[in-house]
Amino acid sequence: MFDAIPNADAIVRAYPHIKGINLDLPHVVATAPKYEGVSHVAGNMLDAIPNADAIFMKRILHDWNDESCVEILRNCKIAIPEKTGKLIIADIVLKTDDHCDKFDDIRMAMDLVMFALTCGKERTEQEWKKLLEEGGFSRYKIIKIPALESIIEAYPE
Repeated sequence: MFDAIPNADAIVRAYPHIKGINLDLPHVVATAPKYEGVSHVAGNMLDAIPNADAIFMKRILHDWNDESCVEILRNCKIAIPEKTGKLIIADIVLKTDDHCDKFDDIRMAMDLVMFALTCGKERTEQEWKKLLEEGGFSRYKIIKIPALESIIEAYPE
């Protein structure tokens, strides 16, 4: 399952054996562009997530408060295989140390934007750990990449 059509399209073009699912609200799916290898599913991630071998979410959880994130993560856990499933999150991980990089100011600005416009926020590694564990993903790793986001790979318990 994928969160955004351009990401899903790029992945299925690079790896044609992968079938992508774009889960979004019904009114969004109704007008979504069609891409080969990507099917659109109308739904709400707070209710249920389609079954998949892996789930990819980019800049999704920062829109939501902790309680909603835990609910979404629990739905992800239900949707993937217990032994081989993987959740891949591309989202901001705020730093708590003094080692700065060129994206730190943008990360902090995004935290303020999320606070002002949604009930969400950007999170530190400790905050991600708490969410992932409460959502049923006690095994995870955070991979820092030279970008605004980090990659979080999470596995069911």
